[in-house]
Amino acid sequence: MHDGLALMIVNSVYQLFSAVHIRRCILGEKKAELLLTDLLPGVKDYGERVEKTGLFERVLFAKTAGLCKQYVTGDRKEIEEGYAKSKSILRWILSDELGSYDEIYFSNFDTFTRMLASQMYEEAPAFICYEDGFSTYVIDYLREERAAVNQTEAGTKIRELVKRVMLYEPRLAMRGDHFPNGRIPRVSIKDEGLKELLNYIFAYQRGDMWENFIFLEQSFRAEGIKSNDIALMEACQSAVLPGNFIVKPHPRNQKNLPFELGLSRKYDSRIPWELFLMNEPAGRFHLITVCSNAALTGRIVFGMDMDTVMLYRLFEGRVLWKEDEVLMRYLQKFYRQFAGENYYVPKTAYELKNILQYLSDTKSQEAADGR
Repeated sequence: MHDGLALMIVNSVYQLFSAVHIRRCILGEKKAELLLTDLLPGVKDYGERVEKTGLFERVLFAKTAGLCKQYVTGDRKEIEEGYAKSKSILRWILSDELGSYDEIYFSNFDTFTRMLASQMYEEAPAFICYEDGFSTYVIDYLREERAAVNQTEAGTKIRELVKRVMLYEPRLAMRGDHFPNGRIPRVSIKDEGLKELLNYIFAYQRGDMWENFIFLEQSFRAEGIKSNDIALMEACQSAVLPGNFIVKPHPRNQKNLPFELGLSRKYDSRIPWELFLMNEPAGRFHLITVCSNAALTGRIVFGMDMDTVMLYRLFEGRVLWKEDEVLMRYLQKFYRQFAGENYYVPKTAYELKNILQYLSDTKSQEAADGR
């Protein structure tokens, strides 16, 4: 494991959180470089702080946001022609020349990663996919009928290079792509070294979070999915004590609609939810969401048993355009086999109201008792 050089590609704060954890607990003494893309908000600030930690040999940057919208759908000939220009495209969007790697860690089967694979095909480094929420458990991104790029030779060379998929809970995987699954060790809340490192990288500052009920929004509006998520937020807000409800907006939703509608005060933090859990007394909070993976990471990543209310049985709309049925099986399997005692899946609006009022009364009583 100490020989060779690894490259870790990061597109989001959750990926950066996991990449740092994997760097420490799996790669160990192996040398590694980090590549941050402009899909990550505040990418330069994160890069500067990561460089100062000395955790990686180099920190590279890539402007992939525009590229990842190209050569996915449409005419297969145009996609092949785009991949034929991979070498020059990569040269323009990378901040520096890449090294020679024996392992590439990535989370997304996007155009950038596929082009890397097509360029590195002869060198054949091991491409290792690491968890990026429930999509890594349920979506077979290389399924031929899923996108036109999957019907091209250049766009699917990555298939032969992927050696495994690393997950916090491999037993939940149901993608159907036949890649072997490996385990990412759970994060220990007591790992002060990791917490200190992550707090520095993300410039963590403890905020004034007085609300006990946190609704984790999802990216339905960004994906063009019509749903009743705002109506569900309204129902939740009305069921709890005034001033005790806040919505954590999804970063891909351009407008903070819950704030604009007066459902929540403004939540500005870009800190990954998982780092929040490492720093705050998690038992203080009740999570509510349709089916955000962030609501499950307390259990999957840390082994916590937090109050969690999942609303997917009350949701109207599709969560995923093409894998909605697989996602429902994933959520049902989690509920049956992995959920703790404080995990709730209401079937009716009446049941939801009673659950939230019960949690609200319980928390108020514990506060009065000084617990």
